Amino acid sequence: MFDFAFESSLNFWFLFGAFLMIAEFILPGLVSIFVGLGALTVAGFIYFQIIESISGQLIVWFISSTVYIFTLRLLVMRYYPSDTETQNIDEEAQMMNKIVEVIEPISVSKNGRIRYGESTWVAIYKGEGEIQAGEKVKVVGRENISWIVEKTE
Repeated sequence: MFDFAFESSLNFWFLFGAFLMIAEFILPGLVSIFVGLGALTVAGFIYFQIIESISGQLIVWFISSTVYIFTLRLLVMRYYPSDTETQNIDEEAQMMNKIVEVIEPISVSKNGRIRYGESTWVAIYKGEGEIQAGEKVKVVGRENISWIVEKTE
C-alpha cells in the first residue's frame, strides 16, 4: 500500500488541480486552468514516484504552471481570441459635427446647455443673436469643458 504522506500529497495536488481547472469557469482569463494543469503534473510526478519532497513538488508546480501559461495559453488565445473590441473613447472626436438639441437658451453673453446622449453639457455660442431652447445646433469645437456650437442651416 501507499504510505500516508505519499497518498495525502497525491490527493492534495490532484484535488487542488481539479479545483483550479473548475474555477476557470468562474474566473475567466485562462490562467487558473494552466495553474491547475501544473498541479495535476505534480500529482502525476508523485504517482510515478519521480518527486517526493515538498520543495520538489512546489518547484515542479511553479515551473510547469509557468510553462503552461506561457505556451499553452498563448496557443489557445491565438485560436480562440477574446471578445474584446477597441472603441474610440475620444469624446471630442465623437461629438464634432453632431446635431444636438438646446436645453437652455444660449447667447454670446450667456452659456446655455445642450443634450447629447443621456447627458447635458455646457454650450457656448460665438455667433450673433440667441439660440432658444428646443432648437437644433451643430457642435463645432470645445473650450475647456464647454462645447462650442453654431446654428444649423
